[in-house]
Amino acid sequence: MKLLNIDSNAKTVKGQKQGYMTAILYLAPASSSGVNLCPMAKQAGCENPCLNVSGHAGISKGSATFSANGTELPDNAIQRARLARSELFNLDRDAFMAQLVGEIRAFIKKAERKNLVPVVRLNGTSDILWENISVGDYPNIMSAFPEIQFYDYTKVYKRLVRPLPANYHLSLSYSEASQKYAIACQTMAQYREDANLVVVFRKELPDTFMGRKVINGDESDLRFLDSKGVIVGLKAKGRAKKDDSGFVIDHTPFTIIAAA
Repeated sequence: MKLLNIDSNAKTVKGQKQGYMTAILYLAPASSSGVNLCPMAKQAGCENPCLNVSGHAGISKGSATFSANGTELPDNAIQRARLARSELFNLDRDAFMAQLVGEIRAFIKKAERKNLVPVVRLNGTSDILWENISVGDYPNIMSAFPEIQFYDYTKVYKRLVRPLPANYHLSLSYSEASQKYAIACQTMAQYREDANLVVVFRKELPDTFMGRKVINGDESDLRFLDSKGVIVGLKAKGRAKKDDSGFVIDHTPFTIIAAA
């Protein structure tokens, strides 16, 4: 069982035109593995519209499904593999991290053979605080590969005010599924003017949102190349197109949500 997917989706492969090759780790999101790998999923309302079931990951023969710890999933090899990786991560962390290190080393060599810059995204469908997970004598996987750029999207807004490895870039995912979460994101945007917010829009991307310029985040997945202090706009995909939890934004311009 391999852990990393290398430029396996249409969005990350776009990065090759900019000279980058991307390796992504896809795990079972939220609590579908039996352990909650997305601690803010309920507050942010992203469980149902999660991209975990978009594309080929959402297709199964005869629309067959199976239950994974109370989560109904399409019965296909992609979902089974994500659960298997998550099980290894949850039950044998040392073995998981050792394999991850080996695969990153192999990935670096592969990218170099193609004259591309290797970059790694570990939370393809999870929101793990990788900066807190040690590997061998290193405090985290980023420290083990200081020459490699790591990046992720996160809904754990407190991560943006804590020390992060210099080679780890985070973009904060916005949602209005709960007032508390929306206010926390807005506050973080004011506190960290250089931090970028990722917003999923149902319709066309607006020019501005929350007083910030909106850029098209669907043009590539290389978030560490974005200008600072912008809104990274994404178009709703898969289940998100019909989501009404507040995770997908319909209104513009944005109106600040008043504290209760």
